Amino acid sequence: MFHLTKQERTVLSLFVLVALLGSVLKCAFARYPTLVDIVNLIDSDRIYRKVDLNTVSVEELVDIPYIGEYTASNIVRYRRDHGPFSSIEQIKNVKGIRDKNYERFYKYLCVR
Repeated sequence: MFHLTKQERTVLSLFVLVALLGSVLKCAFARYPTLVDIVNLIDSDRIYRKVDLNTVSVEELVDIPYIGEYTASNIVRYRRDHGPFSSIEQIKNVKGIRDKNYERFYKYLCVR
């Protein structure tokens, strides 16, 4: 048999604790899917209402995750200069909005 030092026992105990906690969380997320929304609060599309791109203001756009003031003002400016949006995908034409950013916030937008 081998002997572990106090420090080695502490590290081993922490490792076992983290592994056990990970297993418990995985089971909890599988059994209660709404926990994922609670943990990922900012990415949850249930928390935020969809806003209409053709009527939304800069202030309302800034409240949407991943849209800052610069992007919000560009969206409103594009709408003013080019007319109402006909689809959500048209927002990709706005200066500063790349595909990666679009994928983050399109679920909070709609066109009526």
